[in-house]
Amino acid sequence: MGTYFKALLAFLFITSTLSGCSEIPEVEKKTSYSIPFSQQTDLAAMVLPYTHEHPGMTGFYPLVDGQEALWARLAIIESAQESVDLQYYIYREDNTSSLLTYTLYQAAERGVRVRVLLDDFQSRDDRGLASLSSHPNIEIRLFNPFNYRRFRALDIFDFDRLNRRMHNKALVVDGAIAITGGRNIGDEYFSANNSVDFGDFDILTIGSVVPDISNQFDTYWNSQPATPIETFIKDKAPPSPEVIASWERSLKSAFKGTKYLKKFTDLPIAQHVANHTLDFYWGSATLFYDLPSKIYSPSDTTLLLHELGETLKRVDSKLLLISPYFVPTEAGTASLVNAANQGLEIIIITNSLASNDVFAVHGWYSKYRKDLLAAGIRLYEVKIDPSLKKQRSWLGSSRTSLHAKTFIIDKKEVFVGSTNLDPRSAYLNTEMGVLIHAPEFTDLIYNNFESALKKSTYRLSLNGSGEIEWHNDVQGTTYNTEPDASIWLRLGAWLAGIFPIEDWL
Repeated sequence: MGTYFKALLAFLFITSTLSGCSEIPEVEKKTSYSIPFSQQTDLAAMVLPYTHEHPGMTGFYPLVDGQEALWARLAIIESAQESVDLQYYIYREDNTSSLLTYTLYQAAERGVRVRVLLDDFQSRDDRGLASLSSHPNIEIRLFNPFNYRRFRALDIFDFDRLNRRMHNKALVVDGAIAITGGRNIGDEYFSANNSVDFGDFDILTIGSVVPDISNQFDTYWNSQPATPIETFIKDKAPPSPEVIASWERSLKSAFKGTKYLKKFTDLPIAQHVANHTLDFYWGSATLFYDLPSKIYSPSDTTLLLHELGETLKRVDSKLLLISPYFVPTEAGTASLVNAANQGLEIIIITNSLASNDVFAVHGWYSKYRKDLLAAGIRLYEVKIDPSLKKQRSWLGSSRTSLHAKTFIIDKKEVFVGSTNLDPRSAYLNTEMGVLIHAPEFTDLIYNNFESALKKSTYRLSLNGSGEIEWHNDVQGTTYNTEPDASIWLRLGAWLAGIFPIEDWL
């Protein structure tokens, strides 16, 4: 069965219409590397008893709930004594992001070296970043930056380069603990947004894979596209005591009267740490990541896509694919259909039109649904029903949108990372993820997803006329049009599917 998976990731195998990228201007910057793991730190004292019992292995703790995911980040940064390396695609300027930034600043005040690498697609306050970077223990770099800072549309003639982004997500503290997965930094990723909650999946890791994640960070940090914020702001000034005091007041005001922070001590991970009962799942782990040269020299770069294709050749009987942005393309659909026709059980979970925050993606994904269903592939789309509110659910706790990115092979191996199953992740953005071989851990993750299907998704099928139906198996109701989506949203997705933009999705 594995031979059919030489082309399984052909849903991503599409020749980009973009020609070569323009060159990134060279800037002067200091080369630096991760501080090696030291046995003298508090985090080392926590980690070493575990790693001594499992030499050469990696420990995994799943971060499914958004609040737990934030608590874990804050807790390890607050415990930092030597270094924090942080790398993200999106880093909002909202309440949870501000809280995380404040925690980073306090770490720097304690003498911790803080390196922050942010993709530059999101427009941010350059002067504010430069002010933070003026701290002697903080350094901030922007990856693949826009040249025009205030009027970014003027960079339209540099579209080839700027259309390629760093989608990687990683946090490493004291070389002892790392967090990676699908989450960005922002209220909607940490169950703190009242309008939308991105159901996501991270892993907190210790052991053998942590140095690999650090090396990945160093590769990007010292790469050509990583540009110091000082390149754009020359007259930086450190935040004054008045600014810090105002920052503290703003945070207190933002969370005052809410149960969000008060519930932190009740979170399972917090309870386990307090009671010294935090346990990990153990197994082997392989880190996969695109090289930064995918941005400026893609034709000369080996793609993560190809490496994952080799992994997927091992599929024997069952494959579970979870992707919020699923655009299989014609070639990928043919590969999936072929594999299903040979007896492979394939389950795909993605967003419905109503829960997808990029309706253009849905417009192109929807073209392939009938072929997938006709081949017997099980297809599920996430509901947005707010009545599904449930703490520590992979789906989140308000109006929901799937954001987790993972696949599970034969209930034995699980890949957790930033990679979507679409052409953008394949050819335009850089991505990373961890392939885990830990049957107990994988079984837990698989059962978590499978048990949520009935309650949290619509099950799709073809009726006698070959048309798609959506089944709410909790209520026993069936829909013959995209559920929960207005006619305008359906029209927008249909129009997006007409335009030749699949390669960019």
